[in-house]
Amino acid sequence: MIYLRSLDRKDALPKGDAYPLSTSVLQGLQSLAFDSSVTLLCGDNGSGKTTLLELLAAGIGATPIGENGTHARKMSAFRAAAKGYRYAFNKRPRSSFYFTAEDFSRYLDDRQRMLREARDELDALEEAYEGRSAYARKLASQPHARALNEMSGQYGRELLQASHGEGFLSFFAGRLHRGGLYLLDEPEGALSYENQLALLALIDQAVAADGQVIMATHSPVLAAYPGAQVLELREGAIEPIAYERLSSVQFLKHFLLHHQGILARTGIVGVPRPGSGDGEE
Repeated sequence: MIYLRSLDRKDALPKGDAYPLSTSVLQGLQSLAFDSSVTLLCGDNGSGKTTLLELLAAGIGATPIGENGTHARKMSAFRAAAKGYRYAFNKRPRSSFYFTAEDFSRYLDDRQRMLREARDELDALEEAYEGRSAYARKLASQPHARALNEMSGQYGRELLQASHGEGFLSFFAGRLHRGGLYLLDEPEGALSYENQLALLALIDQAVAADGQVIMATHSPVLAAYPGAQVLELREGAIEPIAYERLSSVQFLKHFLLHHQGILARTGIVGVPRPGSGDGEE
């Protein structure tokens, strides 16, 4: 399903130093069409992938995972910039969220704090209500017990007991809803290649459930999703590109085939091996 079909500039954007409109990717952005249920934004660091995703998130009102003061101020700037664009929908999604690795780490911290506070409140109530009826204790503890039960049942596995990568996969699986629009910013950061493939399977589930995914990534694994719209950002331009022509794909292929020569030409010596004659007598 394609919910968001295009992004179009309303009028000429003002020049100047105002962030984020001053970035090259937004200065050059006139119109962008989304023609697949999965769109991949690829490009080098600093090419504008995150900037574009944040503009989309602000324009469609996507819910971030976590939010603090710094994040709120940044998104305020993007909401102002988003007013300079039109967001055309075929149909409004039932829900949408915006994922970044930084937000996920903050979400885990907040979740740990909320669990700890709920348990502390239950312990304090047990002490305060000592000697009173079981019914009175039950009434007083209900809000905190309900919060613990809801958080415990939210995911198939408690996120705080999993590795960072496993936690993200459990989180994303728990957030998949029919008719969702998902904006993902470089989710591969905490994932092994095998878990990146597992994420692709979850993305496929989202698409099968009438979902749309727009994802910024450096990963050749994630960029290989069949039928995806692949866009490369470079020097302020956004251009469609074949998967095989992506810089990240070409570099990885070349490196795997010629890594010894590349390392030698780069001057990377590595750790001396025992018996190589480089050690001290």
